[in-house]
Amino acid sequence: MILGYPDDPTVTAGGRIVLRVSTDAPAFRVLVYRCGARTELVQATDWLPGRSAPRLLPFEDWDWPAHALDVPADRAAGVHVAVLVEGDGRRWTTPEVAPDPDARTARVLFVVRAPADRRPRVLYKLPLLTYHAYNLGVPDPGRAWSLYSLPEPRPAEVPPTVSVRRPGGGTGGTPWDVFNHDPFDPSPRQTFRHWDAPFLAWLERHGVAVDLCTDLDLHRDPALLDRCTLLLSAGHDEYWTDAMRDGAEKFVADGGNVAFFGGNTCWWRVEFDDDHAFRRVANWWDPAGPDRPENHLTGVSFRNGGERDRDDHPVPVGYRVQHADHWVWEGTGLADGDVIGDGPDEYLIGYEADGAHFDRSRTARGLPARPTGDDGTPGGFTILGVGDIAPGGWGHGNAAATMGLHDGGGGTVFTASTTDWPRLLAGGTCPAVEQVTHNVVSRLAGGAS
Repeated sequence: MILGYPDDPTVTAGGRIVLRVSTDAPAFRVLVYRCGARTELVQATDWLPGRSAPRLLPFEDWDWPAHALDVPADRAAGVHVAVLVEGDGRRWTTPEVAPDPDARTARVLFVVRAPADRRPRVLYKLPLLTYHAYNLGVPDPGRAWSLYSLPEPRPAEVPPTVSVRRPGGGTGGTPWDVFNHDPFDPSPRQTFRHWDAPFLAWLERHGVAVDLCTDLDLHRDPALLDRCTLLLSAGHDEYWTDAMRDGAEKFVADGGNVAFFGGNTCWWRVEFDDDHAFRRVANWWDPAGPDRPENHLTGVSFRNGGERDRDDHPVPVGYRVQHADHWVWEGTGLADGDVIGDGPDEYLIGYEADGAHFDRSRTARGLPARPTGDDGTPGGFTILGVGDIAPGGWGHGNAAATMGLHDGGGGTVFTASTTDWPRLLAGGTCPAVEQVTHNVVSRLAGGAS
């Protein structure tokens, strides 16, 4: 078996990425693929010496044997996956077909950023902390540990802490909830392949140039947002540190824009114990904890949305349009009361969704939903779509996903409020989802290049 992880998950083109690898084979090679509109082989090494290394506790720095790869200065920014291939150091044939970037072993994900003088002003953030919160790391019951599980028999009481310096982190490890099958996509949730890859592929196919970063970059240096016009996040961006949250809110206050094309966003507050291990502290909204509802940033919260799988709740729910004359709906041809994403193969609202609390007595009288603000949603938040999940007997609080946006005191924050937005975007089954995405990205990027 071969496993690996990056010493640091981000490198600037022209720099060097260090991969940490353990294998029981005498030799291995590294094939590096860039994952954009297509998966493209961009680098291959010669045979490297293989060595087995111990699997440590999940909150430790595993410090496996290091192998450095130089990244050419002209390498395009993007998510890269290193495929680790074991062998005997002899004959080798490069595969003609790119392998799946998602696997439980033999994969290492890292991000290549553009050099500072040619970075696009749209920045896409990978939810690395969410990947690792669910990441069990290795297929070993004695070391299978995440923020959601401990191995059996349980070890002595320890803080629920995990390290980013172990296998996993988007691919190459096993997510704790791999058992939670998605009927629409065989790739596990909490992996790069499930939500982020299709969203990035769509952006590239439509000519949207983006730079890349991970949570770790934003945590370490919130000032990286200073030259951006738009911060993008998609899928499941659940875990945020103080520095990430502070940086994003300052960015918006200073006139920057944020678009969240996902759900369950900014749900947990986490802290780093050192430079590589973090622990879950509390929900952002918790009055006994941070008492800083995520709504202040996103406009919505999981508290008024919920979790929903098709296998348990087979009736699809989409967004009922309101304020159809708003620029977000431009070009869709939709009118107030129309519904998008409720086809049997669409199922737009799920697997997790966020909402802003609103007075249901208004909507019962045929009036547009508008936020009450009693959950922390800014008063200027405009609800553009309502996905009512209460009739299905599930959800939290108000039990309705709400797509919308608000002026964060300077810039604009848009939220799609459902994790599966990228699935419909990439699938092409719902033209309105594509048009809304195009409208939001184009407008909030402000002509960025």
